[in-house]
Amino acid sequence: MPTPARPAVVETLPRSLYLEVTNRCDSGCQTCIRTFRTLEPPADLSLHRVRALVAGLPALDRVVLHGIGEPLLNREIFAIVAFLKGRGATVLFNSDAISLTGPRAVRLIESGLDEYRVSMDAATRETYRRVRGVDQFDRVGRNVRRLVERARERGSARPRVSLWFTASRANLEELPGFVALAARLGAPEVYVQRLVFNGLGLATRENSLHRALAERERRLVETAEAEARAAGIVLRASGLTTPLASLAGDGRGHRPWAGCERPWTLAYVTANGNVLPCCISPWVARDYQALILGNAFELPLAAIWNGERYQRFRTRFESDEAPDPCRGCGRLWSL
Repeated sequence: MPTPARPAVVETLPRSLYLEVTNRCDSGCQTCIRTFRTLEPPADLSLHRVRALVAGLPALDRVVLHGIGEPLLNREIFAIVAFLKGRGATVLFNSDAISLTGPRAVRLIESGLDEYRVSMDAATRETYRRVRGVDQFDRVGRNVRRLVERARERGSARPRVSLWFTASRANLEELPGFVALAARLGAPEVYVQRLVFNGLGLATRENSLHRALAERERRLVETAEAEARAAGIVLRASGLTTPLASLAGDGRGHRPWAGCERPWTLAYVTANGNVLPCCISPWVARDYQALILGNAFELPLAAIWNGERYQRFRTRFESDEAPDPCRGCGRLWSL
């Protein structure tokens, strides 16, 4: 019996929110759409804007403050975190940690941030420069170690620091070394992230490992898992699964995107106020303007949530033809 279609109108407002606090960046990642295309004008979300955005969401559990850009470049980032923590939400973001100076590390701790996820993608300076597009490997390592030390000195369990690794054929050889790097820096967790590809830079199908692991590559992941166990490092993949399970895929049938809950549970707001269905969608959408479901600077997010565009998107999602940005999820990369 086929699974009943989920409704186009959602009775509850989103409890999870992605806010792109800036779309400016100080890296040149060869797997990021921003390096190759300008989707929106440069902008930062102000604290004033953030207050307005969440005003109509009384039961907000989780706020993720990243998107296409480096959150630490927003001068109000610490005040934004503190405000959201004051509302009782769990707050986290990914960062390249390039601008995480000593004073900023202290402010990050004092803000109450729950998780600080450092995107590094490499265990060596050479591979870091190739993948991340800048020569900042040593600086980032020093910054992360200092953050961990400052938190320890203050007896603070927050933020929880993790290192993130977008796995591809360009860097998988360094995954075991990446686990060892995390141990040296004092980061207790490592996450392996899927490569979402669009044919630009290193974000190509040929470079993807999803459902295409060779025996040598499988052994590298298993070696990294053994390294993690020996070092007391938690090694996971995005989505709280294992790296091998994430990269192997699970063959979801003719509607591989259908297991996703995002259109019914969360919203993503860009630095210019545009509401998108999720944080992956800008990377792969063929028609970016058609991706936009409304603008939260013009209408309350609660009104956009069940507006005509969102309803149309959800209806299309439940059909046999995936919406534009969802066409690769579960098939070309893991959910």
